[in-house]
Amino acid sequence: MLIQRMNNTLKFAIYIVVFSLIWLVGEKLLGYQNTIIDWLPFTSLLWLILIGIFYIIFLRTARRENANVDYKTNVRSLFLLSIYWLLAFGLLKWLYYQFVNPDYFNDVIIRGREWLTLSATSEENFENATQMMEDFLQLPVYLGTTTAIQFIFCLIYTFLFPAFSKKK
Repeated sequence: MLIQRMNNTLKFAIYIVVFSLIWLVGEKLLGYQNTIIDWLPFTSLLWLILIGIFYIIFLRTARRENANVDYKTNVRSLFLLSIYWLLAFGLLKWLYYQFVNPDYFNDVIIRGREWLTLSATSEENFENATQMMEDFLQLPVYLGTTTAIQFIFCLIYTFLFPAFSKKK
């Protein structure tokens, strides 16, 4: 089978991308991307934490395959894993928000306007905040920002997790 012969790093990147796609679709089906969008920051943070579990499993798998893996090798492997899945997931998110959930940004803007109506201290404050929100909630800007945040988490995982991965 192709998956068995595939490079372990690439295989785990595919696992993470598939998990991420399932997560996106699950959020949409449960309403976290439209009707109950208030919870989206929490579900997104949970998703990033769960991605860390894939990194830990990847390290354990690498250690089983080669007992002489050191910190530097683990960092390189995790960095490569991060690059693979971030590139693939960036493309996947672009396709997802173009074709599966094109109303996502409009839904967030509508909800954001509702929040601002309740919390804005002045009309000028409301207009400025609305403009900033509308500038951010454009697909290229959103993809760049979310990918940068994901990359930061990847770097944390890449340098932190191998420190706790001990040789037996």
